Amino acid sequence: MVGYADAAKRETRRRIQMTSRIPRIIAILCSASCIVFLTGCWDREELSDRVFDLAASADLQQDGTILTSAQFFIPSRANTTGGASAEKPFFIESGSGHSYFESIQMMRQKLSRIVTRGHRRNFYIGEDLAKKGVYDMMDAFTRDPGNRIRMDIWVAKGNRGSEVLEVPYPLEKIPSVASVKIHRAVGGSTGTSYLSFLLDSSDEGSCPTLPAVDIVPGASSQRTIRFYGRALFNRDYQLVGYLNFIEASYRLWILNGLKYLDLAERFPDKGGGIVGVHLTQFGSKVTSSISGANKVKIQIVLTGGGQIGENETKLDLSKREDLQLVQDRFNAKTSKYVEDMIKKVQKQYGTDVLGFSSTLNRQHPHAWEQIKGQWETIFPNVEVTVSVHLKLKHIGLVGPALIREK
Repeated sequence: MVGYADAAKRETRRRIQMTSRIPRIIAILCSASCIVFLTGCWDREELSDRVFDLAASADLQQDGTILTSAQFFIPSRANTTGGASAEKPFFIESGSGHSYFESIQMMRQKLSRIVTRGHRRNFYIGEDLAKKGVYDMMDAFTRDPGNRIRMDIWVAKGNRGSEVLEVPYPLEKIPSVASVKIHRAVGGSTGTSYLSFLLDSSDEGSCPTLPAVDIVPGASSQRTIRFYGRALFNRDYQLVGYLNFIEASYRLWILNGLKYLDLAERFPDKGGGIVGVHLTQFGSKVTSSISGANKVKIQIVLTGGGQIGENETKLDLSKREDLQLVQDRFNAKTSKYVEDMIKKVQKQYGTDVLGFSSTLNRQHPHAWEQIKGQWETIFPNVEVTVSVHLKLKHIGLVGPALIREK
C-alpha cells in the first residue's frame, strides 16, 4: 500500500510539472512569432533605392505618341539651412510610348531607382492631349494604387505639360509646389481635382472639370505660372473650353465651393471711380422645376457678405443710402455676370459643369429618370434665372474717399 501511495504521488508531481511547462512553451512560441513581425522591410526597398516623383505631365506628340515627364527630388541637393542653392534639388526625366502606360515604362528604363509616387501633388496635361481625350490616361490612373487620390490634375492652357514642369519659380525650391500654393492663395481647394473628376465622371448628366494653368511673362524676362481658371470636359473626356478665373469663381459660388472673391465696379454717374469689395461669406440655393415637353427651369439665389476694399467715387459709404446704392449695383451687375457665364457654358460648350443634373435628380427623381437620356440636348435650353444678394457689413475706417478732389 505504501508503494502504491508513493507511485501515486510521483505521478501527481509529474503531471503538475508538465502542466507548469505549458505556459512557458506558449510564451516561447508567442515570442518567436513576434520576432517575425519585427524584422526589416520585406521588399528590401530602402530609401536609398527609391526616387520620389513630386510632379508629372503627359503630352500628345506630333507622331501620335504620348510623352510622359516627371520631376524627381534630389535629397542631397536640398538646402535646408536657407539661402539659394547653386544646384536644383530636382531633375526631369521623360519617356514616350503609344500609350500612357508604355511611356511610363520607357521612362523607368532611364532611372536607377524605384519610382515612388506617394509624394506627387500635381499632374499636368498638355492642351493637345486634353483635346484628344484623357479617358485612357484616367483609366491607367485609377488602376495604379501608387497614385494619390488627393492629387491635383491640371490642364496646361496653350502649352505642353512638360513645359510647366520646366518653368522655374523664384519663391519655391521645387517649382511644382507653386501651383498648389497659388491655387490655395486664390481661394481654391487643393488636392481635390483628381477625386472631383472621378466623381463628376460617374454622375449621370454631369461633366468633369479640371483646374487650368498657363505660362505668362513674369516681372522680368523669366516666365512664370499663373492660375488661369477651369478646363471643361465633355462626357467623352475631351477638353471643350475654359472658364477664366472670375467665371470659374462664379461656378464655384453656385456649387457652394467658393471661399473668397474680390469684385470691382465702376460708377460713372458718381465721379467715374471704382468701388471694390472683398467677399468672404457665400451661400447658394438652387431650385428646379420641370413642366410639360421637358421644359426645365433653374432658379439660383446667391448670397454673400463682405467689406468695402476701396472707394474711388464721390459716394460717402457711411451714409446708408450710398451704401445701399453700391449693394444694389453690385447685386444687379453680378447677377448679369453669372447669367452670362451660365449661357456661355450652355450655348458654347454644352456641358453641364454646374450641377444642374444633380439638382434635378435630387429634387425630381422620377422626372429625372425620364429625361436623363436626353439631358445633353435639354441642357443648352434650360431657362436659368439668377438673383444675387450681397451684404456689405464693413466700410473701413472712413466713409467717403479719404483724399478729396481739389
